[in-house]
This record gives sequence, structure tokens and C-alpha cells, in this order.
Amino acid sequence: MRTERRHRPAFTLVELMLAVVLLGVMTTISILTFRAVTNGWRVSREYMDRLERTDYALDQLVSALKCAYYPHSGSQNGEFGFMLTDNGDGDSPRKSDTIEWSKKGTALIGSDSSGDAVHRLQLMVLEKGSDDWGVKIERTGLYARVKPHAKVMIEEGSTKDEKDFGFESDERYFPMLVAGDVDGFNCRVLKEPPQNDTRGKEDKSEWEDEFAESNAVPYKVQLTFYIEKEDPEYRSRKIRIPLLRTVRMPVYEQSKDGAALPGEGEDGGRSAGPRRVGGGGIRAPGGRGGAVPGGGGGGR
Repeated sequence: MRTERRHRPAFTLVELMLAVVLLGVMTTISILTFRAVTNGWRVSREYMDRLERTDYALDQLVSALKCAYYPHSGSQNGEFGFMLTDNGDGDSPRKSDTIEWSKKGTALIGSDSSGDAVHRLQLMVLEKGSDDWGVKIERTGLYARVKPHAKVMIEEGSTKDEKDFGFESDERYFPMLVAGDVDGFNCRVLKEPPQNDTRGKEDKSEWEDEFAESNAVPYKVQLTFYIEKEDPEYRSRKIRIPLLRTVRMPVYEQSKDGAALPGEGEDGGRSAGPRRVGGGGIRAPGGRGGAVPGGGGGGR
């Protein structure tokens, strides 16, 4: 008896090739999606870490500005004035501004320094690879120089030449890294408090990029810092994210009128006592700014 064999249906070669192609496409899409998600997560994590570190450093800077010092001597003194050097819009290290002021306390400089003594602080952004007064910068970021105030150095019996009291003395005041993730810095000042008109409407006072009153302190200081963030879609492209801080300077009234105490004149920002006008100040040689004994700080 003859037995008939039944042929089972099988995949053809074309069907097999089509299945392999579909499997390859699905695998490629899955891999690309996984890479995009992990890359976005990595970029976001790195950015949040940088943002947290930078935010903490900027809070320390705000505290340092609030610790600004101005002597209650009854007259204006250019050696304690706020200085602003405008170098551009601050979106890159070379276009970043430089500020300088006198302060007390350990904010920004640490507890190991002589925080109780008056000292001068200079803040700027330095670029990696640049040569800053003989110091090779190894990392782009926000840097500060700290030096004792000229008055303190004189009281200690210093016999140094006058130029040593300015920040041009590179061998004495090395830059100290404050925040390594800052790629740009722009500063603006509000010289006077906004005034109200007769209808009770506040006028729109403009922020300015220069401050030439080296014997005084502005009413408010606006700080804008830029940090870079990698674009998750185009890794070769960087996005600059601005961080803004606005600080009300507590010694504004005292710098305008040396007889005023910090915090007086809140109604209009001015003290009730007579205003005394000091000298315009002397700019330190070299154009970098610095307090010079007997003169002002001459900021722009």
C-alpha cells in the first residue's frame, strides 16, 4: 500500500530575508532610542550637577556682596568704593566683566582667611589656557583675588611700594577658583533707587553697564552668569544658560553719605543727613583696577 507524504508549508527565501530586514530595522530603532534616552539622561544629570554647584557658589557670592564694607567715618572714601569694568555682554570668558569691592567676613574666601579684617575682593571669569599675570589657568571658571585692604597693610607697617596695594601685583594675589562651571559673567548696576512720581507709579530706572563713582557703592548690583549645557540632539553644539542674581547693597546710603548708617533712608534710598561728596578717585596703573592708597579705585 502506497503512503502519500504531505508537504508542510515553509517560509520562502524572500520571506526569510524580509523578516531579517524587519528585525534589523526594529533593533536599530530600539538601539537609537535607547541611546537618545540615555544620552538625554546623562546630559540632564551633568547639567543639574553643574547647576547645583554653580548655584551654591553664586549664593556665596551674594553673601559676599551683602558683606560689603564701607567705613562710618563721616566722609566718602574712594578706597572702599565699588568698581565695575565692562568688557562686553558676558556670554564668553573674554567678554566677561570684572567687579571689585571691599568686604568683611568669611563669605567666599573661607574660614582659613582673615575674615574679620577688611579685605578687597576682585571677581572675574578666566579662560582655560590663558596666562593671567603669570598664572596659567587650567580651568575656565569664575575666579576671585583677595588682598588685604591698603589701610590694613599700612597699619601693619608695610613698606611696600604703592603699586603693591593694587591687584597688578600678580605675585601677591593669585586667582582663586570660585565656580568652575561658569563660562561668562555680566554685571549691571542700578546707581540710584527708583523714584515714584506723583501718581504713585514707579519709574523704570535703567540698569547701567558702567560705574564710575569709585568712592561710592551702587544701590543694586545685577549679576548674570552663563554656564554651558550640551545639546542632547547635537552633541557638538553648546547651549549657554543664564543664571541671574540681584543684590541690594546694604552700604549704599553710607557710601553716599559717610555719616549715614547702613539701612537708613529706605524711603528713597538716601540718608536724612547732609550729603558729603568725596573725591572722584584715582585709577590704579595697568587698567585692571585696584585700591591705591590715597586715591580711589577708579572703576569704569
